Amino acid sequence: MQQYFTDKKICVGDDLEMNNEDLYHLIKVLRKDDKYTFRICDASHKVFHAHLINNYQCHIDEELNENNELDCDVTCIMSLIKNDKFEMCVQKLVELGVKRIVAYQSVRSVVKVKDEKKLVRINKIIKEAAEQSHRNLIPELYLCTNVKDLSKYMSEKNYICYEAEKNITDIDKSSSISYIIGPEGGFEDNEYKKICELGFESVSLGKRILRAETAALYMSSIIVGKCQ
Repeated sequence: MQQYFTDKKICVGDDLEMNNEDLYHLIKVLRKDDKYTFRICDASHKVFHAHLINNYQCHIDEELNENNELDCDVTCIMSLIKNDKFEMCVQKLVELGVKRIVAYQSVRSVVKVKDEKKLVRINKIIKEAAEQSHRNLIPELYLCTNVKDLSKYMSEKNYICYEAEKNITDIDKSSSISYIIGPEGGFEDNEYKKICELGFESVSLGKRILRAETAALYMSSIIVGKCQ
């Protein structure tokens, strides 16, 4: 069942004006009419069933007692990698339940995010992935260009995926977890040291060397297994 988001708080019985993009998708792309029931999430992360009543409004039919979010807040600090790989990774992170994504301009990141249109595109990918996976909220996207600023995105537990004795499978469940993934070629030595000094604990993802996008999804999957 198709899902959309609204930045308004809604109640059963409301007639809600939908935005043009969602209406176009529902009517022109999916070719649905007023008989079709769809899902809509409001600003307080509540989920409802609704149906169209005209070409710009929907009627809120019922509230669903449904929470599809993880028990812990997960932040992925993903070093910038090639655009197509980064976008795919962001999409899958949203599907896995990550609540916050930080695009990090690592020392060895080849890709630079200077164009506002790129951030708009990534936010659109996040929104569509949240709709597809029936999330109760749209994950937040941030851009970080300085290693010192990483402290803004730290959680109760913080990990940097690197060569280390402690394996990620040994981490404990927590109310909030942040983890950082390096770019192609890994972290520069001094950068790694600074990240650890901020309070990120170094953990290993196993014996094999993983691509950045694989490492991000593997790490997220391990955390999801502990926080479902």
